[in-house]
Amino acid sequence: MLEREWVSILDPEDDHVRYTFDVSFLLSSYSCIYGAGCEGVNPGEQDPAIGCCGHGAYLNDDDDADELTRLVEEELDPSTMQFHAKALKKGLFTTDEDGETLTRVVKGGCIFANRTGFEGGIGCALHHLAESKGEHHSFHKPTVCWQVPLHRTIDDDHLGNDGLPMQVHTIAAYERGHWGEGGAEFGWWCLDDDTAFVGANPVYRSMEIELRMMVGDAIFDELAGFLDGRRKQSGRVAFLPIV
Repeated sequence: MLEREWVSILDPEDDHVRYTFDVSFLLSSYSCIYGAGCEGVNPGEQDPAIGCCGHGAYLNDDDDADELTRLVEEELDPSTMQFHAKALKKGLFTTDEDGETLTRVVKGGCIFANRTGFEGGIGCALHHLAESKGEHHSFHKPTVCWQVPLHRTIDDDHLGNDGLPMQVHTIAAYERGHWGEGGAEFGWWCLDDDTAFVGANPVYRSMEIELRMMVGDAIFDELAGFLDGRRKQSGRVAFLPIV
């Protein structure tokens, strides 16, 4: 496996915030192969249409549960969301043993995941809704869903050159360890297999909207300038699957 490369960028608006990026992944040819070879997180045991949505989507502080409910009540319907009736009857969300909120699982997958054979289209009903409105899917889907396979870690245990606390955001590939306990037990086609590294553009361009939402325009523009330069110097980095 090739050695990974990283780059750090200081926030121009706050010199006590730094962003560190996984250059190797951002320059790679990764592209989501949902519907084009992805077997899902339980290969051979699930409808491939469920993809990586087998456990429901955990909401974080940036997610608006009320807005997701509104979308189901006002913009989605049984022709676009397979389990629409179940959502209206029993609700969209549940909580785990730690009290964390996530979307309900219905028949082995997220309640928003339309299955093979559904006339309204397989995959996330929220994703389809966004596309039908000419919008990027990140405006409707929970954060974890539109960020994958990017992952953000925030570490406050650093000091700047002036001795004051420094917050470090690390933006990298979503590896198995990020899933926590049980992360080694399921299929993770995004990064484990070279079949997903078939994109025409490097990740920092194919996921530009997501990256801008994660770090802001100023940071992204500086990152993109650096990566554009790296590509001119040596071409796209050959990134191997993470195993």
